[in-house]
Amino acid sequence: MQQKRNDSGELNFYLLKCLVALVEKSHVSRAAEALSISQPAMSRAIGQLRAVTADPILVKGGSGLIPTAKAIQLRDFAERILGEMTELLGSAVAFDPQTSRYVFRMVATDYLECLFMDRLVQHLGSNYPGVAMSVRHPVHPSEFNKVLEAGEVDFCIGMLPASLRELRHRLLFRDRIVCVARAGHRAVGRTLSPAEFAGLEHVAIMPNTINSFGESVDEALGVQGLRRNRRFTTPNYLTAPHLLERSDMVALLPHSLAARFRNRFGLAEVPLPVVVPELEIYISWHDRTHRHAAHMWFRDQVVQSLDFKQEGADWAYA
Repeated sequence: MQQKRNDSGELNFYLLKCLVALVEKSHVSRAAEALSISQPAMSRAIGQLRAVTADPILVKGGSGLIPTAKAIQLRDFAERILGEMTELLGSAVAFDPQTSRYVFRMVATDYLECLFMDRLVQHLGSNYPGVAMSVRHPVHPSEFNKVLEAGEVDFCIGMLPASLRELRHRLLFRDRIVCVARAGHRAVGRTLSPAEFAGLEHVAIMPNTINSFGESVDEALGVQGLRRNRRFTTPNYLTAPHLLERSDMVALLPHSLAARFRNRFGLAEVPLPVVVPELEIYISWHDRTHRHAAHMWFRDQVVQSLDFKQEGADWAYA
């Protein structure tokens, strides 16, 4: 009697593995043992295979069960499909940084780019010729989740607002806000009142169109009804030292950056009249790439690249 085909059936990978084992072992129990499953489970599998393929798979022979000609033909296809799938999945989950080509895309300010991207490049060195990096200038931290989820970038590096703690993240280091000016500025070394400090000519750094660096200082001044006198506004941290060198303006900068350029531009510190919290700098990523082998490797490289004491810096590493 011709077996009726079950057109609604599907050949999944489990059934393909069962088919290969049944043809190779020509025995239900031994096929089950080869796949480390129970005999009833293999019996159900052969029943599903018979329904899907409209073929008995194993038939009686002179010394036991033997595979049908169609089952042998299907086994050849199944082995090829399983082999290709294993290769495909292996390529998708494995990452060899010495031979793979991959571009890691990040959001970071020029401050962070200047501060440790060069160290990351040095850390990677020439050992990984196919690994490249690109930096996109920042969006507001509130947009981190959006650009990561959309796959526009792989990582965001910067301060992480409490509202985005659901993002995967790791603390990289801590920094603090300082106010700097040229060494001969009249405010250097003086204890200024909040009003005197706010009245100085400030270079205001706004790395995006929504907020400014030093927001915590502005908030502390705002409690007293004061606002900084913003004489020049720029999105770039690295512009500030050039402006301060030959002017009477002051600027709020991360201490690590100010320390790096203190001698080069002749900068000195102007004491802050308000107390502000430390800055916490994170690397953030989305769940969609959390288990991606290449991304896991790169996150480790970022952390390892920070395992040094940079000259003139006193930030605290996480």
